[in-house]
Amino acid sequence: MIVFEYHDLPFCPDTDDIVYIDKHVETTNGNIVSLHRKAIDLVMQSEYGKRFWYLPTALDDIPDEMRRWRAPSRAHLVKDAVGISSTSLNQYLCNEANDRISSGLLVWTNDSIDRGEVYFMPLPALDSDTATAIIDATARQLLAEASAHDQEHEIMRSKWLDLDEEPYTPRKRDRPTMSAIERGVPDDTPADEDFGYEVTKLLEEARKQIDTLRARGVSQMVLDRLVQPQRTLSRILVTADWRIILPDFDNMEIEMRPLVKAVYLLFLCHPKGIRFKDLPDHRGELMRIYQMVRGGELTDKARQSIVDVTDPTKNSINEKCARIREAFLLKMEESLADYYIVDGCRAKPKTIAMADKYVDWENRTLLPQPQILPIRLNFRL
Repeated sequence: MIVFEYHDLPFCPDTDDIVYIDKHVETTNGNIVSLHRKAIDLVMQSEYGKRFWYLPTALDDIPDEMRRWRAPSRAHLVKDAVGISSTSLNQYLCNEANDRISSGLLVWTNDSIDRGEVYFMPLPALDSDTATAIIDATARQLLAEASAHDQEHEIMRSKWLDLDEEPYTPRKRDRPTMSAIERGVPDDTPADEDFGYEVTKLLEEARKQIDTLRARGVSQMVLDRLVQPQRTLSRILVTADWRIILPDFDNMEIEMRPLVKAVYLLFLCHPKGIRFKDLPDHRGELMRIYQMVRGGELTDKARQSIVDVTDPTKNSINEKCARIREAFLLKMEESLADYYIVDGCRAKPKTIAMADKYVDWENRTLLPQPQILPIRLNFRL
């Protein structure tokens, strides 16, 4: 096993995913490529339950939904993108022996990522009869030696630690007292205090779904080669039947449950944002929006849901904001989604970045007049 330090990688390495680099087929086509890919699939499905990245053809393996998650508009894709070669990776790797990678396996572990290291095991030229067995044996040996190296490094590190030093634990923020709430809803409400924490907690389920869409390990580098360096954002279109469409992302629809969508539309109607402490002032407005989104008269249970979501002492508004974030993160990466979600600082107005100017409405009846631009804009990240 060879240990490399890495720097300025154009992707975020993921723990225990194995990258397979095959110098022998980087410049060739034909059956050997498919044979190696088949061998890799057999090894990973039967032994590890993780995924190999086969760099010579990695771009071909990106599923369509993953491409769109990374680049919502097809116009953002690079038409002539080529695969990743061992040569392109060598510029990011180094060690004292000036080793270079060619054909072989790369793997990152949690500990190696902390140290900025990656482990490499070379592979000989493989034929169809021996590919599966050799890749399997080499992967086992690489993971075993990587684990042993991590343990050895941990033993050395423990000798340097001051055992009398107590670990740092962040102080929990004090919640507003009942007496403070009785004197009037403070700027820093319980909903405000828990905004970031609750959004993170409630998104755990969503992140599991997101992870199934994300290609792992070296995928960020692979996907970066597929996507143009500069990407445009899309306007938001609210249709007459209250669907949320991103027309410049190939008419992508963002799906939400009715109450979540009503909360989102409320924030779209207020480009300057809404403070959580002011939510009770918007209760009637949200009630009308929710009724239009649902259709028909509201039940007592539905009305109570509106009361709860506009109560700044309750957690309901945090849950709805988390579901809004989830809806966008399931369709696009976080750097794009951040422009479309409800967000803001503690005790400050929560806003949608795109709500200021880039929203079109097909039906504005009973809704506050939004700011609309008469022409399509191309604005870049």
